[in-house]
Amino acid sequence: MKKIIALLSVLTLIFALASCGGKQTKTTGTDAPGSDLPGGSTDYVPTTAPTAQGAALGIQLDTGMKEKLDQMEYAAYCDLFFNKNSGAYENKTFTKDGVFATLEDAFNGKTRYYVWGYADNTKCCDYQWEFVMPEGVEIPASGSYVTMTGTLTQSDDALDGYWFTDATLTVEQPFANAGYDFDMTTISPTLTRVQVINMQSFPEQFSGKTLRVFGRALTMNSLQHPYYDEAWSMDFQFDGATDFAIGDDILLEGTFTAENGGSFVAADALTKLA
Repeated sequence: MKKIIALLSVLTLIFALASCGGKQTKTTGTDAPGSDLPGGSTDYVPTTAPTAQGAALGIQLDTGMKEKLDQMEYAAYCDLFFNKNSGAYENKTFTKDGVFATLEDAFNGKTRYYVWGYADNTKCCDYQWEFVMPEGVEIPASGSYVTMTGTLTQSDDALDGYWFTDATLTVEQPFANAGYDFDMTTISPTLTRVQVINMQSFPEQFSGKTLRVFGRALTMNSLQHPYYDEAWSMDFQFDGATDFAIGDDILLEGTFTAENGGSFVAADALTKLA
């Protein structure tokens, strides 16, 4: 039990740091970014200056999804979780639109639901709001564009400590994903990181599941986060010819495989993203 609690604490830190880049500056004045957040908070100013790598991602991977780009939503997310400004948000009702995603939380044996988006078109930074799925609602395909209205509530059951309850969900634009068990091109990079941690922590539970994920070649048989070094890595085995180099962006498709207490992806295809 203590190990699970410790791991979940790590996951919470992952959300706060990976989504918001771990950068903080102080700003004052009514024109400061974030000054129109609830409570007029200006403590956190998101910095999303792209590297060449980050700027290229939006061009290299065309998911076909409608995407949400919203600097102020990103700032609000960071204000709550990074600045810990919960008083401006808790027990208030908000409407959030964005991409729908699910997360298979093996630590707690439950499926979690999110609406997410990017800060801007560099796609280096993302945010994700967890919500309690309303009863009787058909669960959309991951990658669908949705509108969710709910009350932000503190809860020990929420992975990040807060989620939206009494939610309503409307599908604005359905998305037909590619049919993988885990198509991680339809979830945020931060959720991908958490999903990878779940899969590698419980390899037997996920063994045999098909997946698609994109990132950078860490070695000739391992993949890492497409933007942040050391955020996650995943080993793969591929018997076909390859034309990529270390550091290239690639799309990996295959089957997650557990073996001798470890895991890797038995790759059916590796595509270098031009």
